[in-house]
Amino acid sequence: MAPRIRMPSTRDLPEGPRREFVEELFSYYRDAGRPTLRHISDFIATNDDLAGTASKETVRRMLQGLTVPAQWETAHTVFLALCHLAGHDPDESRQTDGWGETRRSVIKDLWNSAIDELDEPSPSPATAWRDEPPF
Repeated sequence: MAPRIRMPSTRDLPEGPRREFVEELFSYYRDAGRPTLRHISDFIATNDDLAGTASKETVRRMLQGLTVPAQWETAHTVFLALCHLAGHDPDESRQTDGWGETRRSVIKDLWNSAIDELDEPSPSPATAWRDEPPF
């Protein structure tokens, strides 16, 4: 039996843009009935309408918050596969927000925020205090 994929704890995946992306993606995984990684990757491999690809390992690493794909096509492909398996229209408005944003626009915004977080270097001690007045 394949190991069960669980949403990472906050100890394993702290609060922030990456966690928000994973939480959103994981919600579609849950709604799809927690399909096996093979089922998800097989769906992706046999669906020529999807722009990207994703192996079982890529899907696993995304759902566990170990990676955020550098290419939107990969993140989008996994999102679309999970939406299909869950019976969700990716262009339908999400019920949890008041602005009528679509599932697709929300996941893309969260993906961009997670990618931006990953690209931001930590400030060096010299620059971190540069704008502070002298003591």
